Amino acid sequence: MSMAVSSYSVEERIVQGETVWVAIRARGAEWSWLTPTEAARLGRQWVEQYGGGEAAAPAGDSDARATPELIAAE
Repeated sequence: MSMAVSSYSVEERIVQGETVWVAIRARGAEWSWLTPTEAARLGRQWVEQYGGGEAAAPAGDSDARATPELIAAE
């Protein structure tokens, strides 16, 4: 499953109903493939560091104010 959100894209590789890999790509860069555990850890670190909301974004930076989304395997 692939989903574009603002200036980054997220893709999952699901094998036998289980998410095996999660990938993120920003602004045309190469895909970075992570295990679901690594992706969850990275997400938590980003929320802790950057706040995950409009209050954490610099004024005039509309990309940084985009609401983060958690994408779960179907």
